[in-house]
Formats: sequence, C-alpha cells, structure tokens
Amino acid sequence: MLTIAPLGSGSKGNALIISSGTESLAIDAGFSRREMLNRIRSRHLAAENLRAVLITHEHADHTNGCRVFCDQLGIPACMTPGTIRKLRQRGALPQQIRQFLPGARFSVGNFVVESFPVPHDAVEPVGFVVGYGTIRIGVATDLGEIGDDVAGHLCGCDALILESNYDPDMLANSDRELKLKRRIAGPAGHLENAAAARALTRLVTERTKLVLFAHVSAECNQPELVAREAGRVLASRALHWEILSQDGDIPCFTL
Repeated sequence: MLTIAPLGSGSKGNALIISSGTESLAIDAGFSRREMLNRIRSRHLAAENLRAVLITHEHADHTNGCRVFCDQLGIPACMTPGTIRKLRQRGALPQQIRQFLPGARFSVGNFVVESFPVPHDAVEPVGFVVGYGTIRIGVATDLGEIGDDVAGHLCGCDALILESNYDPDMLANSDRELKLKRRIAGPAGHLENAAAARALTRLVTERTKLVLFAHVSAECNQPELVAREAGRVLASRALHWEILSQDGDIPCFTL
C-alpha cells in the first residue's frame, strides 16, 4: 500500500510525498523548510522516513526549500546534471546530491524511479514514474505537450499526477505580457486543460485508479474549467480524480 500526499501544487510552490508507511520519497521541494515540515506533519507522515527528494527541474516553485530541507534531514536531492548546474549557480544545492541522466532508472530504498525528459522551458526537466512493488505512480507536472515518448512512460500507471495549468481564453485575456503568454502556450510551456484531458484518453487504462490534476494556474484557470474538460473524458471511467490546490488543505490518497 502507498500513500500519495500532495503538499501543494501551483505557481507558489510544489511538493508531493509518496510513502509506504516505513519509507518515503518527496518529489520537488518548492516550499520553505518550515512549510515543508509543517505540511508533512499535518498529513500525519514522518519526515524522518524520507529517503530522498526527486527534483523535476530548477524553477523556484519546485526547489525553494530543497537545500535547507535536505540538509536538515540529511537526505540527498536527486537531479539531472543541468539542474545541478543551475542550482549551484544560485547557491541552492544541498550537501548531498545524487545525479542521474534524463531517462535513467535508479533505486531509492525500495522505490524504483524511472525518469524521462519532458518539454518545458527549463535546462533539463524530467518527469518520473515511481514504482513500489507492483504499484506505479506517474508524475508530469510541468510540460508543454505530451508526445509519444512521454505517453509511453505514463500509460498504464496506477495513479497519474498530471498538469492542467491554464485555460486558453483566460490566458489570452490576462494582463500578462505577450511574450509570457506565448511561452506558456508553447510546446515547451505548460499544458492547457483540454490537452491534459485529451492525453488521458491515451494514458488511462483499466489499471488506473487515481488521476490528480496539478499546477492549476491561479490567474489563468479555474477548478471548474479543469473539471469540465476532465469530466468529458473520465465520467465513464471507474477511477477517482481530483484537482490539487496550492494551499495545504489537500487530502491524502491511498493505493
């Protein structure tokens, strides 16, 4: 049995805990050390069970607490060479680093981690499939599109954590600069609601029991719009799905 505990998801911070009960992994550490620990305790999880933090890419909303959090717990941060380089430039590297190349497969405790490259405007961004026994959890929270390679990794997971970042009309009508709008909507930007929902027609199988929609924009999206698109695809599926929020009031999910 595994517990998925989202600590928060959005432009102000992202972090996720996957726990077997005796050992845990974190994916990203986008909150301060104190906030990370508070949110972990609020979900009745033990921080001392954490074995490592997996870092998807260098953007601050995924790495803000990485250095201090890892150093306090004495655990490594696992990241690609490009991400290491960017965090080193910012003085944000933890004392313990475990390097992997995009596409690498490695073990952390009894977890088996598969990494895969994703199209995003970062140096060397990746998604992950975390395996524990027969359970597989796919995570892709910052990417502009889902091509065949990404879909091949995510297809058939027991749980999916997938970005549904923006609504195209809300983005177009926002006060953001045109350059930023184009970046977000580009192939290396973020995933819009309808594209995320369409992708699920390829990713969800009879094995899939849980879908969590992540990184929902506070300015250019609404949970109701995510739900509308998701409902069109998932209404007839025998699975549970929810939309993650930025704050700490998010339930845990068990597989």
